[in-house]
Amino acid sequence: MITKFFTQQDTPDTAIELRNQIMELGSALFFSENESLLKLPVHVINNVQVDDDNQIWFLIQRPTQALTEFDAELPAKLEFFKKGMSYHIKVQGVASIVDSNTKVKELAGTDGPHIKSLVAIKVVIKNSEVFQTATTKPASGWLQQTKALSNFFFS
Repeated sequence: MITKFFTQQDTPDTAIELRNQIMELGSALFFSENESLLKLPVHVINNVQVDDDNQIWFLIQRPTQALTEFDAELPAKLEFFKKGMSYHIKVQGVASIVDSNTKVKELAGTDGPHIKSLVAIKVVIKNSEVFQTATTKPASGWLQQTKALSNFFFS
């Protein structure tokens, strides 16, 4: 597996490209990286939206603790992935819990009793890394391995 490391710059073209790549991947792991005693657990998120300000929005299950007990802003990390894609993205930023029924309804796209069990999370992107991966099929027979080895040494 070949991995290339890119850090996105804050230009309009790369911001649009990053937004498109995030939307194409669609799934991510959400980690809160704060040092307080009360942390949000790791979540698998599927319905990710990126607004015009390049803020990432998604919904998680409402924690059992009171939302006021959590930090107002907390460092967070998102790892976007999708099986079969040639890249994955790691985003670091500042997350905040948005306790607004209208925002939750907007993100969920529906209105119902399950809305009360959800809370919106907004992540302001501070750093993003795009990892391009290409898998190479290993040589299977001794003849292919010999050719690959001779190509390595003599090319």
